[in-house]
Amino acid sequence: RPSLVECLEKCASQCSSAILKRGAGVLSVSRDVELGLLVQLEDGTAIPATNVVGADGKWSKVRQWFPSLSSQASIITCPSFGVHLNAPRAPDGLKNDGTYIIKLSDECMFYIVASGCPSGGYSISMVCYDETLERYPWLAPPTDIMPGEYGKGGWEEENPALPENMKGENEVSRQLQRMFKKELTAFYKILDKETFISVSVRQRTSWLKVSGGDGKKI
Repeated sequence: RPSLVECLEKCASQCSSAILKRGAGVLSVSRDVELGLLVQLEDGTAIPATNVVGADGKWSKVRQWFPSLSSQASIITCPSFGVHLNAPRAPDGLKNDGTYIIKLSDECMFYIVASGCPSGGYSISMVCYDETLERYPWLAPPTDIMPGEYGKGGWEEENPALPENMKGENEVSRQLQRMFKKELTAFYKILDKETFISVSVRQRTSWLKVSGGDGKKI
């Protein structure tokens, strides 16, 4: 996402009629008889406009000010989450230029994707379905972000955190080591302690579903 924003800013800066304004979110959008639309920013600036593009994410403040649009949108949360580990080097037996998918029995509702990083080290990601929590409730991901909290951490963040019920990195690291030792014994043996200390749990992914006025998907 940062790379995309950087690209858009570069293109906009080359347009003589474009004005870039950073650090001022949209507070409201209202209709004006003479101006057409009036955009009120959080810093007190008022911008008259003929068109406003609501490209400000799934919690779009622009869309919220137009009932005909906001009524067509709903947030869908995926019933899965991710757990990420960073290994300082390729585990024994794994290639730096390879990608490995490790799938256990159907009882273990998760799988692992491991691959080398261009900058060095090794990326290990667990993709966990919510059913994983029936056996390992301590792995519950952070609470999903709410509309009023959106943007507080900055759009560059991916919202990594500790599991909801954990109080410290050492605790979740120990729990994860026990889990790997039981469920992935061979894989556990080629990972070092430093890898488990790097653990971070991602929030469930959510996305915006938009339907047409007649109920048809668009």
